[in-house]
Amino acid sequence: GQIADVLPIQIEVPDACPLYCGRVIKGIAPDQKIPLWMAQRLQRSGLREVNAVVDIVNYVLLETGQPMHAFDLDKIACTDQRGISVRYAGKGEHLQLLNGIDLQLDSNMLIIADHKQPLALAGIMGGSESGVNRSQTHSIFLESAFFSPAAISGKSFGLGFTSDAAHQFERGVDFSLTCAAIERATTLVLEVCGGEAGPVNEVRHDAFLPQRCSVCVRLKRINRVLGMQLGMNDVAEYFGRLGFDFSVEGDSFSITPPAFRFDLAIEDDKSEAIEST
Repeated sequence: GQIADVLPIQIEVPDACPLYCGRVIKGIAPDQKIPLWMAQRLQRSGLREVNAVVDIVNYVLLETGQPMHAFDLDKIACTDQRGISVRYAGKGEHLQLLNGIDLQLDSNMLIIADHKQPLALAGIMGGSESGVNRSQTHSIFLESAFFSPAAISGKSFGLGFTSDAAHQFERGVDFSLTCAAIERATTLVLEVCGGEAGPVNEVRHDAFLPQRCSVCVRLKRINRVLGMQLGMNDVAEYFGRLGFDFSVEGDSFSITPPAFRFDLAIEDDKSEAIEST
């Protein structure tokens, strides 16, 4: 089923969070069990079962590489104009995390908050107060966002713990999958827990998303780096296998790497990518 409920989203720091997708899902049965195939995949990946919603979010991370978070909607203080805010913490704010740590927040910590208090340490871990409960949560707010590596990197290390989400965001996630991941999670939540979903509220600032600039790669340079003698057709075939968008200009290629390849920035990176195929 579909509902019209939308939680307002305000991004105060677009350089740290240029893309945030959120969705309200109401009327779920929180005590449902995930299907056996999903439970087995989580177990084989070293993840324990928590509750259906959290398990689904964890599974979608394994499937897509996109960390997500689920809030108990009833624990978010919101109005028609004020809902979720992405900002840096203010002086004196604190947050009890899901791992039990009561954290005194610093001004360099990116947080998710409502208009009353912090709800989560962005890209690292949610708060215990707004977390999903197996017996009490009947409405949720799903979050799928892109947090810049610079805003997340080193934060969990400095706190003495880490998380799967922090591990991913520190290294960079594929922002082209952010909204697809929330659709996938929604489908699974509705299948397992029932309920009705509202529309995705997407807030994005393209100017602050990673720019995938085209790079000129010369055939002579490729062969020199690899110590091989490849022809233009050979190289074009390899780039096609790698999923690169490219055009041919004489004896050179103009290549735009896909969004998930953060490791490709200069000409020699493309040669090394060929070597790995």
